Amino acid sequence: MIRLLLVMSLSVLPVTACRSQQPEADPSTSTTPPPATDTTGATDGGAIALPAWRQHLLLREDERWAEALRIHFNALVVDGHVDTPMHLLDGYELGRRHRAFEAHIDLPRLFEGGLDAAFFSIYVPAALGEGAAAVRRARAMIAEVRRQVAALADSVEMAFSAADVRRITRAGKKAVLLGLEGGHALAASPDTLAALYAAGIRYVTLTHVNTNAWADASQTPPRHGGLNELGRTMIRTMNRLGVLVDLSHTADATFYDALAVSEAPVILSHSSTRALTDVVRNASDDMLRALATHGGVILINFHEPSVNRHLTPEVMDEVYRRLGGRTGDLRGLWNTIAEVRRERGLPRATLDDVLAHIDHAVRVAGIDHVGLGSDFDGAPMPAGLDDVTRLPWITYGLLRRGYTETDLYKLLGGNVLRVLEAAETTARRMAASPE
Repeated sequence: MIRLLLVMSLSVLPVTACRSQQPEADPSTSTTPPPATDTTGATDGGAIALPAWRQHLLLREDERWAEALRIHFNALVVDGHVDTPMHLLDGYELGRRHRAFEAHIDLPRLFEGGLDAAFFSIYVPAALGEGAAAVRRARAMIAEVRRQVAALADSVEMAFSAADVRRITRAGKKAVLLGLEGGHALAASPDTLAALYAAGIRYVTLTHVNTNAWADASQTPPRHGGLNELGRTMIRTMNRLGVLVDLSHTADATFYDALAVSEAPVILSHSSTRALTDVVRNASDDMLRALATHGGVILINFHEPSVNRHLTPEVMDEVYRRLGGRTGDLRGLWNTIAEVRRERGLPRATLDDVLAHIDHAVRVAGIDHVGLGSDFDGAPMPAGLDDVTRLPWITYGLLRRGYTETDLYKLLGGNVLRVLEAAETTARRMAASPE
């Protein structure tokens, strides 16, 4: 009870320094073996930051937790998609600790959960259209993220390249990158894309739930059969700038068109596998194989309905029937899934479902093409992944499933950093050989 009261009292303390976020080393873990030599460039040598009392409980449960915690906090852990900026615009303070039911991420919990770098999603609602209002919304969110990060400069820093991420995290700070969710916020303009790149955007999710002027989405009827000519121009502009092409939310035809156009590897910033949970937001096995052939990475989404294996093909057939088919207007997809689940009494997804999706993606695409894209602060989470402090349980679960230390460094962050570096290399090459 005393410990509980102490933890609750800490929930209102502001951040003062990066070292202040990390508890003193726990002597019970001091005899764990030293880290293996990192050949992936995906470690930062971080100290274990889970509270000592929690470490003791976990080690009593299973001695393999010692190895899991060592690997997790030594890894450079990267999350490809968190929606925290939505809260920041509403007065949420990144530097103060909050409870899981309020939000999934804040700076104290980033340290406790060992999340070293994250793409903060600049999400623009489709209702704002494709004009000035959408662009203003994106700029306002970027400005607020950068303002709050600057105010916490002793603990967190903006990152604009893979090298920045490594420099920042190895200095004991957290790194924040920016991704734009929803190509409609580019106002169908390569110039706007370039301006948002200058403001810090390093990936663009081509669509959200809405098909836009140049790319078809997975949850609205197609207009272009994938990408139109403007869409292909936007992809080439992203390549020239060094902006990652993100194909989460896009229609399958858009996915394949983008692979055909992009000279750099692409990502799925927050998607899971359709073979295990048949929602259109997930990637089919054919898509996973194509992504791997192109050198890209799928960052597995924790979004509860996207990983719930109780949503069997038979259940999803009923969902799509009620929506009028897979190629119709599916913006009501999640509400319809919830309706069918209530009727059938289907349970909530769990951490084990997320691990199964990671496993499946690795089997199909390969260990070099999978990472993490949680959707924290933007989606309901499975049981056991209630907020960012639960990330070590993913590392533990994967270790139990037989993943090696090198495998884990790749999955936890190395793969997405490699792809970001590839986009940067492509941009330099294109700049050196202009058309």
